[in-house]
Amino acid sequence: MRSKSNYKYNFLLIALICLSYSTSFSQIDSVQFYKSKISELTESPDFTEDNTAYIDNLNHLSYYSRLIEQDSMLVYSEKALELSLKNNYKQGELEALTNLATLFLYTGDTNKSLKYTLQVIESPLLSTYPKTEMKVYNVQGQAIFFKQDYPATYANFLHALSIAEKQNDLFFLFRMNMNLGTIFSKLENYNEALAYYDKALEVTHNLKDPTKDVMLLSNLAYLNIKTNNLDEAKIHLDKCLELFESQTNKTWLAWTQYTLGYYNQAKNNFDTALDYYKKALVLHKNFNDVKSKADIIYGIAGTYLSKDNLPLAEENILESIALYKASNHDSGLEQAYRILYQIKKQRNDVAESLKYLEMTEKLSYDNFKKKNTRNLTMLNARLNYEKETEELKAQSELALSQQRKYIKWALAALLTLIIIVFIILNANRREKILNKKLANQAKVLNENQKALKQINHNQDRLFSIVGHDLRSPIISLNEILGLYLEDPEGKEYFEKFAPQLKEDIEQVQFTMDNLLHWGKTQMQGSTVNIKSILVKEELDIILQLYRNEIKKKSIVVNNQVAANHSVFADLQQFNIIFRNLINNAIKFTPNNGMITISTKIKNKNLVIEVSDTGVGMTETDVQKLFNSSENFSSYGTNSEKGTGLGLRLVKAMIIKNNGEIMVKSEPNKGSQFIVELPIDIN
Repeated sequence: MRSKSNYKYNFLLIALICLSYSTSFSQIDSVQFYKSKISELTESPDFTEDNTAYIDNLNHLSYYSRLIEQDSMLVYSEKALELSLKNNYKQGELEALTNLATLFLYTGDTNKSLKYTLQVIESPLLSTYPKTEMKVYNVQGQAIFFKQDYPATYANFLHALSIAEKQNDLFFLFRMNMNLGTIFSKLENYNEALAYYDKALEVTHNLKDPTKDVMLLSNLAYLNIKTNNLDEAKIHLDKCLELFESQTNKTWLAWTQYTLGYYNQAKNNFDTALDYYKKALVLHKNFNDVKSKADIIYGIAGTYLSKDNLPLAEENILESIALYKASNHDSGLEQAYRILYQIKKQRNDVAESLKYLEMTEKLSYDNFKKKNTRNLTMLNARLNYEKETEELKAQSELALSQQRKYIKWALAALLTLIIIVFIILNANRREKILNKKLANQAKVLNENQKALKQINHNQDRLFSIVGHDLRSPIISLNEILGLYLEDPEGKEYFEKFAPQLKEDIEQVQFTMDNLLHWGKTQMQGSTVNIKSILVKEELDIILQLYRNEIKKKSIVVNNQVAANHSVFADLQQFNIIFRNLINNAIKFTPNNGMITISTKIKNKNLVIEVSDTGVGMTETDVQKLFNSSENFSSYGTNSEKGTGLGLRLVKAMIIKNNGEIMVKSEPNKGSQFIVELPIDIN
């Protein structure tokens, strides 16, 4: 008589590893790429090992070596860790520790893997590097999964998922939804598994990566077999084989073969099932995974039982039981004892069959109790995650509301400026004498200051300062428009001075932009919003804003800022600081001159230097530059007026961000503004 067992295979265990290393198909290319990057760095004449770019590339090389050069991965990770500790480079240190955790996870030493993940998770700076935080919680979740602590695995994966959602990281959104689906598939909660796989499927539409699609389809194949939708499962498996048989990743191919064995066993194609199981077992000899080997041999035993080959069924099930015991896998042991019970029963060995039936029932009861406890713990983890998600949503809505308020203030200020310009135009049409026009302009400016005070009375001091910068271009506008309207030759003068007028209006716009940003920070309170800022990325944006001015004067910009250099500062204030410094450099640099921007690390600060080959200043002028009691004025190479007021705002913001500013200058040789900002929040 043929007997068919209720098989509970664990195909999805390997899915966690394969998902975590889903880029394995391009790993050889990636390894060669980062080796080339490291060679470029080391061959540079000024290369030193304390270069953070060198450490970062070591970590990248380590990560992509995990499947093809594990011995090398250990060397790269330890080297990156050593240099990071030596140079107090926290990001490099945490990334190196995460790579070591990944290595030991993959080589089967889960205890050592967990040792390194805990080192990373205990760091108070981990949240500063969300990419590393997602990786380490994913690795820790996998390590705990292999220890069969599914609630803890669930909690780790949920944490990684919440970070991925905050960062809108598509790859990690796909990865974590897949991993969560795998957990529930393993626990035979197929509806929940499908819900997470559906979320992963939504992400694949944006990733446009066929590999991800196939990985998802392979998990769906397993679920279809479990729910007896065999035709759909076969379609998915055929697609898997088509892609993976040509790849070097034999881990995934082994488990595709395993699942095909499972599929054919369900179809009663027992000889075909045995062929696939044996192919999987041959491939599996290259891996150190006792639990998965036990699953394959269990499948072989069940197939022989269905063929009524009791000797081979017993031989294989006993081997499977030994492996399940070695891996402390109670659910696997339960299903294996059930097959052994069926074998003894078919042999009419009543005593032995009852013995294994009792063992099966005891394990079933124990597993049932564990399942209830596990479900309760996972429910609590889910509730905590949903609570965290709701809090994040509330914070986002609050931030959006505040942002809308800032926009309203900006629009109000812009409207006020338009009204002021309209008043100036109408008031000065009746003026004929230049002195009278200037006096009237002063009156209008005073009205302007009063109007701005009504918008925000807390900004009195700032509006007073900015008023000086607005006065001169507005006077110029008034004069030219008066001549245009009253003097027969006014049109000729208007056309002659229109380009200069345009530049003056652009300066007014720049000053108003400073005003609006400052008003925003004041509404937020006296504290600054410190965060990590990639310096080159922000400076590139600022330089792009001034591309027309730079092109007009044929200035050469020598941007020597390192791509990986960052500071901790308020982003808005950082932009105001360097917009002013770069604007001044352009203003006081002659045609065909040069502006140089560079960075270097000094202790725990990043030194950012903005140098020009402009008109320069005397020592006396430099001393007046940041003095609020001094009225300091100068003119650019194209007669652009500079009051020095913007630089006083710059100094105030730099001090607020725990930084310093210095100025070096010589007449007719140029100026150098040296800003120091912290690179660490400690």
